Amino acid sequence: MRVSDFDPFSAATIESPYAFYDALREQAPVFKPKGADCYYLSRYEDIKQVAMDPDRFSSNIVAILLAGGSGRLSMFVPPHLPFAPPDVLALQDPPIHRVQRKIATAGLGKGFVQVLEPQVRALVDEHMDAVLAAREVDWMDAFAFRIPIALTLDILSLPRDDAMTVKRWADQAISLLSGVNTKPKLLWKVLNGFRFYDWCKRQFNEAEARDPKPDFMMGALIDAVREGTMSRAEAAATVLQIIIAGSDSSASLMGSMVRLLAQNPDIQEELRAKPELVPNFVEEVLRLESPFQGHFRKTKMPVELHGETLPENARVMLLWASGNRDPRKWPKADEIDLQRAGPRQHLGFGYGIHLCLGAPIGRMEGRIAMEQLLERTDWVELANGDFPHRQSVFVRTLERLPVRVHPKA
Repeated sequence: MRVSDFDPFSAATIESPYAFYDALREQAPVFKPKGADCYYLSRYEDIKQVAMDPDRFSSNIVAILLAGGSGRLSMFVPPHLPFAPPDVLALQDPPIHRVQRKIATAGLGKGFVQVLEPQVRALVDEHMDAVLAAREVDWMDAFAFRIPIALTLDILSLPRDDAMTVKRWADQAISLLSGVNTKPKLLWKVLNGFRFYDWCKRQFNEAEARDPKPDFMMGALIDAVREGTMSRAEAAATVLQIIIAGSDSSASLMGSMVRLLAQNPDIQEELRAKPELVPNFVEEVLRLESPFQGHFRKTKMPVELHGETLPENARVMLLWASGNRDPRKWPKADEIDLQRAGPRQHLGFGYGIHLCLGAPIGRMEGRIAMEQLLERTDWVELANGDFPHRQSVFVRTLERLPVRVHPKA
């Protein structure tokens, strides 16, 4: 099929975008979709090149997205709403990005994966008990949506009491970039985003007043504010961003893992026979079903790619998900290969200076969840019902996943 045969914003393309990505890579590696005020980059090496080039491509695009452009990937925000939080981490350029990432890295601390692993195992055990007792569940609601948000709140020293309310706020914030919003929907989501940001500010202020000071990430943010290297508004925005990133990408991974496990009995049998291959399976799922389909950049100057000139201030979407299925990089790119060479070279957690800070945590969550599921069941299969993805060109997350598990006797 030709690229022009696809509507990137249609429900059918969003549900199954990979034929569209194939066409992009082969026919139009630099492509501006009709109705979108941005360019798509779809080949693995092109995406890596741009991700590693902050001199020509800026990550600080939140002001443009909030400016109310004409395209489907713009955000309409009435000018009187004081919603937009300060740019942080994933939305910032050097040298500010280096300072903020250093603060966030300090907040996790050395050996943070090992420190968090017992906590993750306890969460997985608790929710797995409920799944096995029920035998037939919506995996997303019973398991995948619940563990990442609980762990993220723990990392931020925040209470779990309102975990699912916070999760809904985070989902609405992500959906601002879905590409399928109407202006009334956008306005409603922006208002919810403002409530979410206000909640984050209150939580930070309350944490700062605690004695003793919280550990982990919140403690590092409090130190940064007291030392003057970060404002309170930036600290609250960092809390918001960590919740958004931490609650969705791992949930997406956990859903895609179980769907692919149930749909590929040969892979399920191999993993049960060789559980040491579970980490490779996690990497293949991240490659095949990237939690974030892409991220944005903005040109700082005119840039030529594949004979096409991108003007200054052009929006560019780096399609991680397309690069992860590029046959120029990956032999048998659409297949699960548990012995694949260089399994971590995918773009599932981004690339370059904005590589996801929480990638080791996401990998650990996915590994432990899959190890426990395989260890405590004889088989996992899909149950009756559909399993659609959320309508978004930005994220790849199942809305629901009905599964049937067969616990070990």
